[in-house]
Amino acid sequence: MITLDELATNSDNKLVQGFINEIITDSYLLSTMTFDDCLTSTGTSDLSYSYKRVKTPMEAKFRALNSEPAKTKPDIERITTSVAILSDSWDMDRVAKNAAEDLYALYLEESKNAIIRGFNKTVINGDTATEADGFDGLDKAVKGTSTDMTSKVDLSAITKESALAFSEEMDTFLSLLMRTPDVLMVSPRMKVKVNAVCRILGLSNVTMDSAGHRVAAWDGIRIEEMRDGALATNDIYAACLGMDGFHGITLKGENAVTVALPDWTSPGAVKSGDAEFVCGCALKATRAAGVLRAKAGAAQAKA
Repeated sequence: MITLDELATNSDNKLVQGFINEIITDSYLLSTMTFDDCLTSTGTSDLSYSYKRVKTPMEAKFRALNSEPAKTKPDIERITTSVAILSDSWDMDRVAKNAAEDLYALYLEESKNAIIRGFNKTVINGDTATEADGFDGLDKAVKGTSTDMTSKVDLSAITKESALAFSEEMDTFLSLLMRTPDVLMVSPRMKVKVNAVCRILGLSNVTMDSAGHRVAAWDGIRIEEMRDGALATNDIYAACLGMDGFHGITLKGENAVTVALPDWTSPGAVKSGDAEFVCGCALKATRAAGVLRAKAGAAQAKA
């Protein structure tokens, strides 16, 4: 297993190092998630990842002296998923590059941003039934499970009464998970709603992370704003990050991220550059993630 920070540190490619460092500076999920780097792309793997998802854990019970322990058995679902190749490519005329170096820098910045946007969108909404080249995300993994909860509180207009009701609902939702989650993922509109609830209840708490980002929290749990359409509803997704909970999947070695920039001195007027990230995700335990779905009829974020 590896983090992208460790991947950048271990890489001998300075270009890849810089690209990954930019990604983890701008993306909390990609800076924090652990990736199981067990797959190869050398013909010995079809890029499929199989694992066991614990739906119901084992139960410890008391026993009397001179009696055998009661036998329990976890409810396990066997899951097979595949990693996906998230990529971005661009062209630029060498004259345009020479005329505007800032445009070249903008292309590189946007290439990185495109990878972040694509990952964030898929980690929530990914569904290989509709996007065969992608990977399945959290919504598909938790749908219909014990941690899939629908809100009964309408936050269209936030009052003290609705704030208190929502707070109780959040506590109930979080209690469904196997432990306190590491992150709550919300749309920009829902973050405004949650911040308003926190202010009304005196729970407002904003700190700065190591990358200099302002971080809001719900009872100490980081609230991550999923921008650019990654999350277009008022649903709240919670995740317990880690190899026993929700984690990423990628290639072994230094092959997870590749970056190719043009050689501006070679023949040809139009040059190409590209970047790609081989990635997927796994939910090892059903109760390691969940969703609190917005009440039907409540104000929703625009896609």
